[in-house]
Amino acid sequence: MSEDRADVVVIGSGPAGVSAALPLVEAGRRVIMVDGGSDRAAPPGAAWQRTLGPHLEALRPDDGLSPKLRTPEARRLLGAFERRAGIEQDDFFAAGAIGRGGLSRIWGGFVSELDDDDLEGWPITAFDLRPSYEAVVSRIGVSGSDEDDMAAFYGGSGALQAPPPLGPTAAVILRRYTKARPDPDFALGHARNALLTENRWQRQACDLGLGCLWGCARGAIYDARHDVALLRQHGNFALRDTTAHRLERAEGGWDVVVSGGHRLHAPRVVVAAGTLGSLHLVAPLIDAAAELRILNSPVMAMPLLVPRRLGRKAAMSGHSLAQLGFRLTCSAAPGDYVSGAVYEVAGLPPSSFTARMPLGRRAATEIFRALSPALAVATIYFPGRYSANTVKLRPAVHGPRIEVHGGVAPGFDEVARSVRKRLTTIWRKLGARPLPGATLATAGTDAHLGGVFPMGLTAPHGTDAHGELRAAPGIHLVDGSVLPTIPSKFTTLTIMANADRIGRALADRL
Repeated sequence: MSEDRADVVVIGSGPAGVSAALPLVEAGRRVIMVDGGSDRAAPPGAAWQRTLGPHLEALRPDDGLSPKLRTPEARRLLGAFERRAGIEQDDFFAAGAIGRGGLSRIWGGFVSELDDDDLEGWPITAFDLRPSYEAVVSRIGVSGSDEDDMAAFYGGSGALQAPPPLGPTAAVILRRYTKARPDPDFALGHARNALLTENRWQRQACDLGLGCLWGCARGAIYDARHDVALLRQHGNFALRDTTAHRLERAEGGWDVVVSGGHRLHAPRVVVAAGTLGSLHLVAPLIDAAAELRILNSPVMAMPLLVPRRLGRKAAMSGHSLAQLGFRLTCSAAPGDYVSGAVYEVAGLPPSSFTARMPLGRRAATEIFRALSPALAVATIYFPGRYSANTVKLRPAVHGPRIEVHGGVAPGFDEVARSVRKRLTTIWRKLGARPLPGATLATAGTDAHLGGVFPMGLTAPHGTDAHGELRAAPGIHLVDGSVLPTIPSKFTTLTIMANADRIGRALADRL
């Protein structure tokens, strides 16, 4: 294929980028993928360096990030994005990754489908997404239960692998739940993760080695780099190890101007650089005076103590992804619920907890070691309608300057208090005592972002049902930036399915 011309240029090699590229390539279309992120892991070093970082950066408690975002690998990827994107942020954490595979290199692996209630206001339905859900689940490998009380909530597309064994603390909570369901509005079951429990192709099943946060050398946790490897087996696909700097209209389509001023040309460009990365690229194509919104799913962390586990030995095997998933219906209104996950602390950095105790490090570490076999953490995700983040584009010489201001909607504090109170009662009935210190994370830390270029919006910064930007026909956005709403569910699987759906539609058009 031509060195600089293709049917489609795809910008980004994360979950959305590969999901859009695969159906295009399989249909015989010529695709160039642009991604200047490194494919290399951190340089080899001693075990303590892999865990804490060469400069002990994983010990820093100054940012309030979740454990998965405080590892050296996460800081490296997130820091590279922050330096390159140049997004100014206020009460907001601009989560993005510069690295082959994008945020899938450091994600939590939790997956869930959206139903028609979740898709209210979208220009598509669950029926439209179902074939793509099935394709993505089949490709990435998902483990979980299709029989417990959360199975229908997470969706039924694609065959599941068996869930991994529960950790001992999570097992206690689930046993109590199955004996006496504490609230008709509450459901609990196995988490559903993009985690292999059976070998698949070149990927090996989870060995329960508790090393999930530091990168899975076995490939058990899905990583978009697996799909990049599949794409590179096709002669009509090319990967350019370079950075996309801007998009320019050209005769017959668009030019993607990359490092060194080189140009790649295609009738259509698929932008899949992550919500904020795509905003950085597309902002010059829309009115700089526009004030945009960006949705996130406000998230609260609630530490739990299970007294029955006190005095027991800490788990020596397992995984660090979500053990259990739950949902709590808030009212009879469709889609009015919160959902979340329960994590065990085995395999999580002790510094994530000890650095926040009002004690010296040695005393805090000793207390944590004594309590850790009985500790778990519940995360609660609220719908994106409770976020109130704004994006302002300020005129500048080299394209608009981007400012993101975080916030929550009026009345959210009361909703959060009500949910916390109800869950406190439920956890107690399940043998888990919520501890003081439940906190709401900084907006954006959850990385469940969307709503910047929503599908169905007729304004210039809106997109149609295939992610095509109203202000720039031929530019298709396929990542979280086009989600019109953010429900209280994990969105990565839906982003991938939607990108697959758009990729198939483009393959038919070209």
